Amino acid sequence: MSWINAATKLFGLVGHNISYTLSPAIHNYIFQEAGYNAVYLAFDLSEERFLKTINSIIDLCEGFNVTIPYKEKVVEFLNGVDRNAERVGAVNTVHRGYGYNTDYTAIKSLVNERMGSLENMICFIYGAGGAAKASAVALGDLGCRLFIVNRTAEKAEHLARKLDSLGYEAYVANQCSANVDVVVNATPNPSFVHDICLSAKLVVELVYAPVETVLVRKARSRGVEAIDGIRVLVRQALEAQKIWSGIEFPEDKVIGYLYARKLIW
Repeated sequence: MSWINAATKLFGLVGHNISYTLSPAIHNYIFQEAGYNAVYLAFDLSEERFLKTINSIIDLCEGFNVTIPYKEKVVEFLNGVDRNAERVGAVNTVHRGYGYNTDYTAIKSLVNERMGSLENMICFIYGAGGAAKASAVALGDLGCRLFIVNRTAEKAEHLARKLDSLGYEAYVANQCSANVDVVVNATPNPSFVHDICLSAKLVVELVYAPVETVLVRKARSRGVEAIDGIRVLVRQALEAQKIWSGIEFPEDKVIGYLYARKLIW
């Protein structure tokens, strides 16, 4: 909306060192276009401030997103979480004190649209943090055999054990193999993914600045389909909007707005 009044609902993003975030631009644009009386702010909180304020944020906000480093920590303050967030072990969307994981929903839906079932396929996931967990559970639900590659072997082993306990077929790997169907980069460094991975059918990139990372560019130059990070970011934001307000909004319209505002390149 173009005004704020006593009926304006409050939404936001909770995280730390989040000056880079596009979430306020995305959600305020959707609210304005949809005629929904709400405002979305960024709450950049140190751990001390997070612990002091998170209960108040839950009480005051109609809903909010959660990013690094609080996706796991926020769970203990909530009234409950849905099944997907519970299996991932992390929450990135909260509505009226209840937690969800729309990273999971976004990745699963985007991959399913392009590949359908991944039964008996091989998926390599680079990284072992929150985004990697959401990606692994999403791809595991589509039927993939999961291989985790991470610089810290202990974290990769921990994630593989967690996935195994959830009933997925999961392993730790040192590097991609030529026998791969889907590759996900859930690290901050697209160059960490080895070129041998480009024998895959699909590459999923979670880094979105620039939109065409070196991994996306290499994949597309070799005829490999790639889902870029901005597509994942916007899809998970739209999934959050559905939870909060029931608003369904065109994905390409949001991406077009971000390009027009020169917020992405």
